[in-house]
Amino acid sequence: MDKKDILDAIAPCSLCCHTCAMKKDGIIANTAKDLLNYHIGYCDFENLILSKKFKKSIREEKKFLEKLREKSNVTCRGCRNGEHGKYCIKNCFILECSKSHGVDFCGECNEFPCNKTKDIFIDIVLEDWLIGNNRIKEIGIEKYYEETITLSHYLSYIQNKT
Repeated sequence: MDKKDILDAIAPCSLCCHTCAMKKDGIIANTAKDLLNYHIGYCDFENLILSKKFKKSIREEKKFLEKLREKSNVTCRGCRNGEHGKYCIKNCFILECSKSHGVDFCGECNEFPCNKTKDIFIDIVLEDWLIGNNRIKEIGIEKYYEETITLSHYLSYIQNKT
């Protein structure tokens, strides 16, 4: 993995864009495209072979495929590519801040952790920002990328962690 690909996948705040549901060509969009591809003709197949009492499953399948189409047609290219703040964190300044400090990630900045982010992040994201950037400082961006690229973008939001 080269640095350009890592920068496309991981935002300056350390959040993994590649695993976000809004990221064009992220893992969720690409997986939805793959599933759609493998479903081509499936509803027609079901319509031909299923008896009337099972036809309801065709309607459910069509709803599922429509959701996959929605997930495969997302448009965010990531904050480093001109979509800054459109889909993620309202009023986010981190891209501009990291550029002005000459770093790719907050964790590489001499001022990290700073208090500027408290106004834009909810508590869960603030915690993720701290953990992610501390991890980048500890192990470097390449290893951090390897750790995060296969994890759900939304793990911190699980309500009932057991």
